[in-house]
Amino acid sequence: MLKVCLKWYFLLFLIQVDLTEYLEKHEFVFDSVLDEDVSNVEVYHETVEPIVPIIFQRTKATCFAYGQTGSGKTYTMQPLPLKASQDILRLMDYTYRNQGFYLYVSFFEIYGGKLFDLLNDRRKLCMREDGKQQVCIVGLQEFKVSNVDTVRDLIEKGNACRSTGITGANEESSRSHAILQLAIKRSSDGSETKPARLIGKLSFIDLAGSERGADTTDNDKQTRIEGAEINKSLLALKECIRALDSDQVHIPFRGSKLTEVLRDSFIGNSRTVMISCVSPNSGSCEHTLNTLRYADRVKSLSKGNNYKKDLASTVNLRESAAFPIASTVPSVAFNGADFNNETKRFGWSKQLQNETSQSFSMDRKHRTSIIGSNFTELCKQEKLPQNRGKAEPNMMFSFKKYGLAESFDANVNNAELEENLNSLLKEEEDLVTAHMKQVAETIDIIKEETKLLVEADKPENLLGYISGLNTVILQKAAGILNLQTRLANFKKLLNENNDLFGDP
Repeated sequence: MLKVCLKWYFLLFLIQVDLTEYLEKHEFVFDSVLDEDVSNVEVYHETVEPIVPIIFQRTKATCFAYGQTGSGKTYTMQPLPLKASQDILRLMDYTYRNQGFYLYVSFFEIYGGKLFDLLNDRRKLCMREDGKQQVCIVGLQEFKVSNVDTVRDLIEKGNACRSTGITGANEESSRSHAILQLAIKRSSDGSETKPARLIGKLSFIDLAGSERGADTTDNDKQTRIEGAEINKSLLALKECIRALDSDQVHIPFRGSKLTEVLRDSFIGNSRTVMISCVSPNSGSCEHTLNTLRYADRVKSLSKGNNYKKDLASTVNLRESAAFPIASTVPSVAFNGADFNNETKRFGWSKQLQNETSQSFSMDRKHRTSIIGSNFTELCKQEKLPQNRGKAEPNMMFSFKKYGLAESFDANVNNAELEENLNSLLKEEEDLVTAHMKQVAETIDIIKEETKLLVEADKPENLLGYISGLNTVILQKAAGILNLQTRLANFKKLLNENNDLFGDP
């Protein structure tokens, strides 16, 4: 009997896995590290207090908070301006007493790439850059203050008008970059009769939180658009920091409104404090690491960065003391109808409104004189009778205004000539009247457009803005078409009279 023995060979592959826990370590060195138990007073002493005295020495100082959404930027920044203004007023009362220094407060925000004055009913502002590369906020109101209580009221008023919203990462997220400025000014002659000159400025910037799309999946369309605009401005800030860090010749400050405002924070005679807010949440590890890298890069700008030194050497210190043309100090309280506020907002002055109403209240003779089509002036120039209703026979005259033949023959039928001249003058009067009516309608349309532009700044009124704009465009087109028709009739009548009187 044959026995077959089968041998099975099993090959066992052993894979050894190291399950030992390890931590990735990153080392950063900062001027100060504050934990969650530190009070706001200690934060102020460590960050802002050292830079307050230097703003009296023609220096522009900036303090801004950076970090992800919900990391505590707004909470950290809120008490700092109040404490800084208290120290500034104390220095003005004691150290710089009787030297003519005044403190001015302004507060605005950057929302959706647009600037809004938080202390003037969210009036829309414009940012301009002068020939000295100094950023000016056109229309920004500055309030002269002399006590801390007034500063507190202004800050509370501005915070109440600031844009906030609910996101997936934060229930009360700041959707805008808020900029509070404390400006030190001094009158040139020691009195308040002349505009005060800027001596120094301390700016507090509460940046909107950076966020990823993965962190805010339950947001609506408007919130996502806001987040994209916020990240775009923060990315522009990152590019500026990177360019400064690598000593590049061109610094892309014009990449966003935020970087234009922060231009003074990185160049010239400036001092900047960056407060990096991080979250202890384990899910925020990536955000925390990015924030710390940002702070480390900003700190390195003071090491061997020649751009700041070169620019500071070319800018005269007297330029920083020149009074700004973009800001105005309110002297009276605002009141009146809504249109008065809107006309102020879009540059309409009371003087212009009065002149317009007066010009439309004149009689026809004066109005035609304003337009420049007064027949009497023509008659004086050509030495003609000033009777617009009749044409004298046997007269030779040039009719340059209407482009007619330069001379008449006395043999032309006087009755026909008189009839054609009367019809020509009547058509001219009708054209002038239609033109004046069109101007009046245009002013009314401009009033409606100012209201539409106000509504355009509110995202929830987008459909109403589109509908209203369509109506305004149709009204404009109808008025222009009517005026063009009358103008064509007048030109046709001129050509007919040219044919009647004969070519020269």
